[in-house]
Formats: sequence, structure tokens, C-alpha cells
Amino acid sequence: MVITDVLVNLFGADTPALVRLARQLDTADIGALWVTDHFSGAVADRPFSRDPFVVLGALASTTERVELGVLVANINNRHPVQLASAINSVQSLAPGRVRLGLGSGAVPGSRFAVEHEAIGTPTMTTEVRRQHLRDNIRAIRAIWRSDTTFTSPTVSYRGLVAVIDDQPVPRIVVGASAWATIEVAVQEADGVNIRLGPSVPQYVHRLRDLAPSTFEISVLTQQSTLPDERVDELERAGIDRLIFVADPSLDAGVFTRSSP
Repeated sequence: MVITDVLVNLFGADTPALVRLARQLDTADIGALWVTDHFSGAVADRPFSRDPFVVLGALASTTERVELGVLVANINNRHPVQLASAINSVQSLAPGRVRLGLGSGAVPGSRFAVEHEAIGTPTMTTEVRRQHLRDNIRAIRAIWRSDTTFTSPTVSYRGLVAVIDDQPVPRIVVGASAWATIEVAVQEADGVNIRLGPSVPQYVHRLRDLAPSTFEISVLTQQSTLPDERVDELERAGIDRLIFVADPSLDAGVFTRSSP
């Protein structure tokens, strides 16, 4: 059975409404509640956005069962040490329920590149972005091993101590659209999230031959519902999770399938 997850975009988000939705999802048949990572509402023509880790802290403190995660943290705007500290702080409120989605940053010229331009972080070529993604995952795992020094082609730290507590490293999920990035996920992460599209069955088939059995495949649809037959098709393809996009004002019942 495919696990149903929910993603909430934090552009112009009403945080109290999101907390209410999280409480509903906590008692519903929902696997995880995810939030996006953008600091400017301008990329979606909205007046503002919310910080994902502040929001996750609020959700963690008001839920007991549903898993929580960011999908995906933009590693071009966050150093892995800062990212480790933030996600570990959420873990302190929701032990065993936290997931970390990672993305390689905006493609040059895309609407999301506006954030990079605003704070002066360079947009990278596709090849460099993938190397940066690989290096960040390795750095995060090094932090959880308490390695005081980490060096790689794109990110490093030295003399690092006392960052995280004794929570285990969260499951790391890579947001990917191209097969080359999916391969990075297989090699370095615990799972991959792919946007719903015609290539999904092909990708899933290749992944099942390549990835270990513990590797998790999730698919993101920009809709709040899909026909049951479409869900059945994705389940037959072999995905583990299907992630729907929600507005905080929606009722949790929207995400319940109409038939088994």
C-alpha cells in the first residue's frame, strides 16, 4: 500500500491554520507532513514566506504521530552545519519522526533563482550542483559521526564540535527530476522524491533494479487529489509514498482515498 503524505507550500502561509491541519493529519491515515523551503514569497507572487524549521518546530510540538520534514531544503542557501543544527532541533521536539529533504538549488534563469540573486549566492551549473548535493549529504553524515573536519570540492568545515545531540541522523531524501541526480540519491541518500510525470514508471523500474530494498521512492503531485485508478497505477509501478500538495485551510479528509 502506498503511503499518503502531504506537502504545504509556505508562501503566504497562515501558520495557525497549518497547525490545525497538522493536528488533523496526526489522527488521519497520513504518513508525513512536509513543508517547503523558500525565504521569499516573490518566487510565487505571494507577499511573504515562512521559515520551514520554525514551522516544523510548531508542528512537532503539537503532533505525536505524523512524520515531519522539509521538501526540500535548499543547500545553496544553507551550509550543512546550519542545516544539521536546524533539523536536529526539530528532532528534539519529535524524536524518530523527522525527515530531511535536500535539493541542489535553483536552475540558472528559473523563477526560483530570484532568491539566490537577492542574497548573492551564485547559481551553479548542473554538474556543480550535483557535486554540491553529494558533498552536502556527506558533510551532514560526517556531522552526525562527530567528525571535527570535513573537506570536499564544494563545502567544508573544520574544528567543528558540539552541534547535535544524540538523535540519529534523519532519513535523507533527495529531490530529483533527472536520472543523474536520482543516481546521486541512490549512492548517498535514503530515498528520492520525483515529481509526477510520464518518466516516473521508467525511473521506478530502474530504481528497483539499482537501489537497496530500504531505499524509498516518493512521488510528488502538485494536486491535492488524484483519481484512485491513477494512485493504483503508481502503486503498481512500485512507489512507496505519494505526496499531495495542500493548502493549510483544507480538511484532512481530502487526502483519504474514496475506495480501497
